[in-house]
Amino acid sequence: MPSAQQERERAQIQAKLKELAEEISSDLSRLESAQGKELLSDFVSELFLSMAKQDQQAVRRQKQAEGIAAAKARGVRFGPSRKPLPENFAACYEAWQRGQMTLTQAAETCGITRSAFYRAIDRMKELNSCPA
Repeated sequence: MPSAQQERERAQIQAKLKELAEEISSDLSRLESAQGKELLSDFVSELFLSMAKQDQQAVRRQKQAEGIAAAKARGVRFGPSRKPLPENFAACYEAWQRGQMTLTQAAETCGITRSAFYRAIDRMKELNSCPA
């Protein structure tokens, strides 16, 4: 059952279509009958084509969303591949944990930013290869 909002939108669209139909009918009445029928036929064809394209796009978006969901369920990771961690990351992390280096020093020693250092810590914790 349509919501009140959907009913209002439907009523607005219906009113707009009625207004357009009256305007088109008025314009076509000024032309010769054959010209008016040809233009009206072209308009109806364009209208059906436009609706078919919208339906096709909706189906494509739905299939795409289903494909993305299925891929994520299989564990597919989207986006660029992760860069490998610097070779000296584990040593810098432990020195930072022991208080021998500041976060900034540890990140600079690894050649990465502080935020990248934090992300690397999270990544290592996910892999359980970095002491918490």
